[in-house]
Amino acid sequence: MATKNESRNRDVTDREVLVIRGRLDRAGRFAVGRCRSTPHVREWPVIDHSDVIIELLDREMNVLHREPAGVHADLSCSPGDAQSFRVEGYIELRPDAASVRLRRNDLVLWYREIMESPTAELAVARGRRGRSVRMRLSMSAGGEGANMLVMYQWGDRRFQPVYTGTPVERLDIDLSDMPGGEECRLLVTYSNGMRSVSMASETFSMPLVGPTVTIVQPTPDRAVPAGTAVVLEGGVIDRERRGGPDLEVDLQWYIDGEPVGTGAITSVDGLREGGHTIELVYVDPSRDQRFAAATQLVARPSKYPIADEWDDWNPFDQP
Repeated sequence: MATKNESRNRDVTDREVLVIRGRLDRAGRFAVGRCRSTPHVREWPVIDHSDVIIELLDREMNVLHREPAGVHADLSCSPGDAQSFRVEGYIELRPDAASVRLRRNDLVLWYREIMESPTAELAVARGRRGRSVRMRLSMSAGGEGANMLVMYQWGDRRFQPVYTGTPVERLDIDLSDMPGGEECRLLVTYSNGMRSVSMASETFSMPLVGPTVTIVQPTPDRAVPAGTAVVLEGGVIDRERRGGPDLEVDLQWYIDGEPVGTGAITSVDGLREGGHTIELVYVDPSRDQRFAAATQLVARPSKYPIADEWDDWNPFDQP
């Protein structure tokens, strides 16, 4: 299987927003972080006041536009540590912009010329193992801080990062522990250190891994006093099911084959002496299949009278 997708430099609206990130220390030194650009800002930050400003400049160093940047103090529990601050600024790029800078009052913290919009070409092929893929990326040259993010998608609004870091041309991705399906693909965002381009592979199929059912308590081969209450706790992970499981409905508890409760947590009043099989069953209406986990529990005679065997007692009775 091979897929190929050549990126477009801009979306149809031709809008591009620069996202500048980094850290600022008490000495006024700014260490730039992973910068990028995007055509969509999900939620534009609301900044009431900031003395750190991000500015677009033309070739004559005239200010074309400015926006306040968010500044947030890093938390530190060590007394005497010099405080540092996380800085993040958003500014919409203009065609006549030649450079961008970060300024704090009259102090220029950081300056960089606007880079050309990057280009990239993605190809994805199935690996030798059944649950792996090989990715190849041809990209334009990057500058300082160039980075890449690779996301694995196995359904609508179901994503997980599988790589983030320095751009690489080849990447083998092991999807052994990842959900499968018929509409899987890789999404790649490449930043040349300032501006970004995003692309997606064609969809491909991956084998399903199915849900994982786990019993948290009782622990395996645990011994409990016969006739006393026993707490049953467990759960299920089913990332391939749209919307996820309904724990209160889809989880059912059984003891020695008899239903005793539903949900992630329940309890039974008491067990007779002897060994018992505790089973947690997950039922998904969309699948004609049951998934279960089981453990063994031993109920032994108590050395002391259990609560049901205590004598009746009234604190108001006279001696």
